[in-house]
Amino acid sequence: MNAMDKGMEDGSGGAFSFERAFNAVRRRLVLIGAIAATTTLLAVAIALVLPNRYEGVAVVQIDPRHKTVTQIDSVVEELRGDNASIDSEVEVLSSRAVALKVIDILNLRDDEEFRPRSPVRGIFAFLGLAGYLPAETAHSAASREPTLSRLDQDPNGTRVGRVQPGESTPEHDELAAAFQDRLKVSRVRMTLLLQVKFSAKDPAKAARIANTIAEVYLSNNLASKKQASGFATELLESKLQEMQQRVADAERKVAMFKADNNIFDSEGNILSEKELGRLMEQTVGARNATVAAKSKFENAQRLANGAGGTDTIAEVLDSNTVRVLKETVSAARKREAELATRYGPRHPEMLKVRAEVGETQAQLAEEIALQVANLRNEYVVAERNEMQMRQALTTLKEQEAATKESSVKLLDLQRDASTSKQIYESLLARYKQTSETQDLQLPDARIVEQADVALTPASPKRRQIVILGLFAGLGLGVLLALGLEFAAPGLSHPDDIERNLDVAHIASVPAIAAGRPGSDPLRSIRLVLTEPRGIFAESVRGIRRELDMRHRSGGPRVIMIASSLPGEGTDVIASNLAHHYAMAGQRVLLADGDLRRGHLTRKLAPQRTTGLLDSLIHQTPVERAILHDAATGLFFLPAMSPTPLETARPDMLASRRMADTVNALKNQFDIIILDAPPLLPVVDGRVLADYADQIVFVTTWRHTPKQLAKRALHSLGFNHDKVAGVVMNSVGQQALEDSFALGTRMSAAQPRRMARAA
Repeated sequence: MNAMDKGMEDGSGGAFSFERAFNAVRRRLVLIGAIAATTTLLAVAIALVLPNRYEGVAVVQIDPRHKTVTQIDSVVEELRGDNASIDSEVEVLSSRAVALKVIDILNLRDDEEFRPRSPVRGIFAFLGLAGYLPAETAHSAASREPTLSRLDQDPNGTRVGRVQPGESTPEHDELAAAFQDRLKVSRVRMTLLLQVKFSAKDPAKAARIANTIAEVYLSNNLASKKQASGFATELLESKLQEMQQRVADAERKVAMFKADNNIFDSEGNILSEKELGRLMEQTVGARNATVAAKSKFENAQRLANGAGGTDTIAEVLDSNTVRVLKETVSAARKREAELATRYGPRHPEMLKVRAEVGETQAQLAEEIALQVANLRNEYVVAERNEMQMRQALTTLKEQEAATKESSVKLLDLQRDASTSKQIYESLLARYKQTSETQDLQLPDARIVEQADVALTPASPKRRQIVILGLFAGLGLGVLLALGLEFAAPGLSHPDDIERNLDVAHIASVPAIAAGRPGSDPLRSIRLVLTEPRGIFAESVRGIRRELDMRHRSGGPRVIMIASSLPGEGTDVIASNLAHHYAMAGQRVLLADGDLRRGHLTRKLAPQRTTGLLDSLIHQTPVERAILHDAATGLFFLPAMSPTPLETARPDMLASRRMADTVNALKNQFDIIILDAPPLLPVVDGRVLADYADQIVFVTTWRHTPKQLAKRALHSLGFNHDKVAGVVMNSVGQQALEDSFALGTRMSAAQPRRMARAA
């Protein structure tokens, strides 16, 4: 026990520890087992009572691939395979519209399993009084019909919406809600597969409903595409009629405007504009021809008038005659030069050659003059043509400017007519595509696995229910055990004492079992004698050892045994501690300090004739009141005689006579064990604390309130320092075994702690 207490000082000292929690659970294993067995049996009963439910599982695959039935773009875009689209399809599969359609297809409103029952009908059915209630009225077909987002036609053939904005009526369908509660649609991991689960009592029914849900989903998907295509076709048809009339009106306006303004066109262009363009091109050509003719004429004239003009201009003029004449002149000059080397200037051959050269040069000059005159004529003609073209262009421009305003308006009319015609042709092509491909639609999903009839029920999970009940019972039992351990109103553990009272715990004394009828009435106060090898005697030895270790000065001493409230066993602790000291060979006096009730006196000395109170009142020697047990060597001082004495007990205890008496007794005895009255109800114990050298404070296990124990210790005042420690009395057997086990481990660890400290 001492090793245990030292271990507590080295430990955490808190309110909670795993060691304490483990011990609390171990001590209450029977309670925990009983609770676990109860909850397990209850879970078994619930599992057996719950009806079997089977699941039908169908798997639908979302198919985002582009459908190639036709090469024409569809009205409704193909479903994308992203997470948002997949999650949207999960919601569509589990929607109320699909549920209501399946209910109507399979006629589930007449199925007893899905028929909603009110709590009142359930109670009456349980009591066998269902016949006294009126029959349930089913919803009308109109109220049960799902509200779909599709359009109908009125008797006149005009396309109208089924429900206009603000005209929809919220519906309450308990069967649809019950149906959706049994339906579970989930995505298979991160794939494009959607798993449709439906639970029912009949496995065949569950499979049929799951398959129908998948089929209705595909049917709705395909129908929505066809409906969208039909809606688009009708919209295009009505728009085409409007655009056709608009195109006819625009073309009519263009024709009327041309007729009114004498505007004629050819190949889409206005004739005046085409004529103006051609005339501008001709004018530009005439101007270029004039410039070329002028340049050629001026160049030829300049060369002809210059030095060596005949020879130079012959090189420029593009004339075969000039070229031949020039070559003839050159040949004649060459022959003249050759003859000049042989003949004189007057030689007939020389004269003949010179005459030939002169004649040829004259012919060349005439030909050049003729060519220059031709160039001048060409220049004059070109200039005249240019002038005529300019005049004609100026006149046509004046005419075009006069009709410019009419042309601008005509362009606007033509542009409007062209735009309307393009739109009309585009809508017409789209209308033909949509109308022809309206029935060529494929759904965006397919059923990859139909639900089969389940062979085993999906719920209830009986094994899981039983296991859950077992673990719930174990958890509840452990929580209850920990609650009883840590939520006890009194002090139940050495940690509680040291944490709440700030005083060392010196021993835990076990509860004394009740004796058999006719057994020794003094057994409890002399247990160290009757059972010297018991746990109680071992605890008393632990108390003595702690008291001796805390009193190193030696000499006689007064040990007061006190408590906060009556009935906490101070008389038992005091008597057994005194008997133990007496058996050890010391001169010990056991004094009953409770001068009001004297419980210890009535047990040990029922035949006394005097006591401590009598000695204080009558001032007689206290030795006359002391009794001696020859068998144990213990001396006992009764509290009072059987004769009632009317006096103030606290005043007598605080008197000078009491102080002298205590001093006299300390001179005669080695140890005085003083059984004091409780500290809180009366002041007697606080007065007796003045005479004590050591105070042992006794608490009852799980009984003494923490606040009262703390208040009792504080009431000692300056005598609080005399408190050697707290003894926890009447400790349960299992809790005591835990303390001894902890003490053994702490004792084994003590040498190692001392070595580390050294």
